[in-house]
Amino acid sequence: METKVENIAKNYIQLIPLFYGKLTTLQKAAPKTEHDLTHLQFHILEAVFHAVDGISMTQLAQNIGISKQQLTPLVNKLEEAEYVKRVSDTNDKRVVNLFLTEKGRKMASLRWEEFYHTLCKRFDELNEDDLLDLEYALTKINRILSKLE
Repeated sequence: METKVENIAKNYIQLIPLFYGKLTTLQKAAPKTEHDLTHLQFHILEAVFHAVDGISMTQLAQNIGISKQQLTPLVNKLEEAEYVKRVSDTNDKRVVNLFLTEKGRKMASLRWEEFYHTLCKRFDELNEDDLLDLEYALTKINRILSKLE
């Protein structure tokens, strides 16, 4: 017999591909910004965008699931295009942190803004009961998952 915790874990795991699939569909439906970035470079920008105090190359590689060797040429191109900048850590000179430049911040913000508007349009298609249920569920999920850190 499955325990309550095992059932919650199973349901959570089932939610991840569903959520990811919906996000991918919504991102494809969002208006396309003119840019010269690959999908993976956008993924890097978004990860750095959400790292308020910058992010180390090691942590970024772990977060997006690639090796540091794969990450380095991608970051080099982003740095050459002035989307990111490398800054040596003041406490440990071996650590290099990435930060967005103003150009990088604008690009990431624009992408998230487009995604947000697309999401709003899709949510606007839901009826009032579904919107209330979704709002309640998301509020609860966010509150509870924030405790898992």
